[in-house]
Order: sequence, then structure tokens, then C-alpha cells
Amino acid sequence: MEDLNLSEYQKDALKEIGTICAGNAATALSQLLDKQITIVVPRILFLPIEDVPQAVGGDDKLVVGLVLRVLGDLPSTIVFIFGQHDALALASLMTGKEISDKSVISELERSALKEVGVILANSYLGALGSFVGLGLVPRVPEVIIDMAGAIVDYILIELSCKSQFALLIESEFKQPEESITGHFFLIPDPSGFDLIINSIGKG
Repeated sequence: MEDLNLSEYQKDALKEIGTICAGNAATALSQLLDKQITIVVPRILFLPIEDVPQAVGGDDKLVVGLVLRVLGDLPSTIVFIFGQHDALALASLMTGKEISDKSVISELERSALKEVGVILANSYLGALGSFVGLGLVPRVPEVIIDMAGAIVDYILIELSCKSQFALLIESEFKQPEESITGHFFLIPDPSGFDLIINSIGKG
């Protein structure tokens, strides 16, 4: 965030957005699964899009990405990135299927992750939209299993994303049995980036 010269107010506003997004998502997941889910946000910041792979472990780290486009007042791309074990653990909350170190992501897990992705996207975007006063509508996510660097390349090339920055909301999903770490990235189109900065800059 330092490279963007954000004010202390703007940094605090971003932290508040992350907390509200996490609260909405935790409530939605808890109601769906009938389990107590809490989500904490260790950090939230804007970062250059080329730094996204490093934020999740490096270009060559095998990850599971849920990628979806956002329509409405703030055209953007969302990507949730999880390590493979964390993705399986998240899917198991939906399926009830036990996982092991040898588990692979099957069509059942893909379907479960898509459903979770829709819930999380609506929760995060609902909070963000209310905060900045914009209407945001997510599409159905696509599940991509690949290296972190390849997923970013896909976003930049295949989705023709021209943004320089991504908004990262690092999220830790906690339940009594397990903790799951995921990374939520909102990559607004260039005009959308200005909308967010202007919205949180009103003080």
C-alpha cells in the first residue's frame, strides 16, 4: 500500500472493508453448513498484480483458483486462491468427504468449490458494494488448478485484464477442527481502481 501513497484513513477503510467482508462470508457459510465458521483477515492491501503469485507462495506453487468476472458498476475479475490441501478442506465442508494427503480434486470437489465461490463472492462483493456505493454482480466461478503464475497469466491474457493493481483480502477460515487459509483478490478494471480509491478517500 505504501507504493500507492494511501492515507491512514484509506488504510483504515480498507481494513474495515476486509473485516465486514469476512463477517458476511462467515455468516453465510455458517448458515449454509450449520457449523460455526469464523473468518479472520490477517492483512488487506493493494498490490501490483505481478506480485500476486508471491503473495500466495510463488510463481511455481500449485494452487486452486476460483476465477470469476464481476459485472455492474465495477467491472472486475475476482480470484480466490487456495493451496490444494486448503481447497480440499474447504470442499469437504460442503461434501462431508474426508480428505488425506493423497486426495485429489475430483468433479465433486470442483462442484463444491464453485458453490462456495458463489457464496463467498456474493458475501465479499455485497459488503464492498455497500461500502463504496456500487452495484456488483458476480458470475459463476471457473475452477483452475495450476501454478500461481499461470493463473495470473490467464487472468491478464485470456480475460484481457489491464489492471495494474489487485486488492488482496487474505482470509483465514476457522472451525473447531481445522483452519483454512485463502486469498481473495479483486482485480478491478483500471477505471474501477479509481472508483475504489475515490470512494474510500472521502473521509
